Amino acid sequence: MTKRVVVASGYFNPLHYGHVSYLEKARDLGTSLIVIVNNDLQAAKHKKDGGEMRLPARERVKLVRSLQCVNAAVEAIDEDESVAETLRVLHPDIFANGGGSKPTEQEFKVCTELGIQMVDGLGIQLLSLTPYTQHYDWGKPRNESIIAALTGQQTPENDKEEDSKPFAELWMGDHPSGPARVQSPTGKEPKKKLCRSSSLQEVMHRSPSMLGQLSETKQLPFLLKVLSIHKALSIQAHPDKIRAAKLHRERPDIYKDPNHKPEIAIALSDDFQALCGFRQVSEILQMLPHVPELVALFGSEVVPELQASLGDEDRESEALRLAYCSMMHAEEAEMKHQVQLLHSRAMKVTMNYGYPATEQVPHNVEECLSLVCKLYE
Repeated sequence: MTKRVVVASGYFNPLHYGHVSYLEKARDLGTSLIVIVNNDLQAAKHKKDGGEMRLPARERVKLVRSLQCVNAAVEAIDEDESVAETLRVLHPDIFANGGGSKPTEQEFKVCTELGIQMVDGLGIQLLSLTPYTQHYDWGKPRNESIIAALTGQQTPENDKEEDSKPFAELWMGDHPSGPARVQSPTGKEPKKKLCRSSSLQEVMHRSPSMLGQLSETKQLPFLLKVLSIHKALSIQAHPDKIRAAKLHRERPDIYKDPNHKPEIAIALSDDFQALCGFRQVSEILQMLPHVPELVALFGSEVVPELQASLGDEDRESEALRLAYCSMMHAEEAEMKHQVQLLHSRAMKVTMNYGYPATEQVPHNVEECLSLVCKLYE
């Protein structure tokens, strides 16, 4: 294992939990942690600027050294308010800063000169995240999409080309296909030079202690999404946890992570509709006489198998699988033909035009045919 020395610094006057959190995250960056404690001369200058000197440096060094995450603590040799010269003597691999702190101009110069990696934003703080945006074809056009509004990406209405770009999903998480970005706080020059963004995935791998009980996994167990839907979404089948791990292991190019995908959906608009799962076999059989197009796509074997399976849970599951596979593997030309016939039938029923008045259409069938018309538009 390659040894990586991390240096952190601060007044620690007094030492509090925020400091401990910062130092624990700094320790996660390497194999050992050395802490530079600002000396009494620096603390006196800091006091003139509004700070308060409470403990002498030797006491602060002892307190910091007693922390489990700290391998060594030293008093700064610098006379200004930076720790640049102490950094030069120690020459660590990484210089870590906590909270909203940034390297001073002197520290930045030393780190650049000696090739010391600078990491900031450690410890307890609110992280500013920039979400990842997906532009799937089914998303709403830019200026109609809540995704573009939430991410500040709407454009002037006279920009026709940009306005037509679909904004489908907003991702806020660490998914490898689209991790959110962690934005370092911007500051004044010269600190602005150090401002940068890192993926949330990188930040959690660098500082796993920020995840608390999930620190061993180094990843979030969920992905927050906001969807802005203009067209019907593609059909999705979510595996269970065991199958998900197997699929990821065998085909990581397609199945990007080993997690199953249970979902909680919260509608943000009043006209949201979603289809989830299959109807009961008994209801499918009751509806089939009113949807001959579906029977045609099923083929000759499926309907008898559905009828024979009624009441046997295992057999019903297998019959549903057969019905679904038959429909999904139908020839494209035949599928288009039957969809056109279905749409014509749906229009007649929902518009009450050209459909036999003697034929009663069950409410569930009428509801489905209304949805067919909506999706066909």
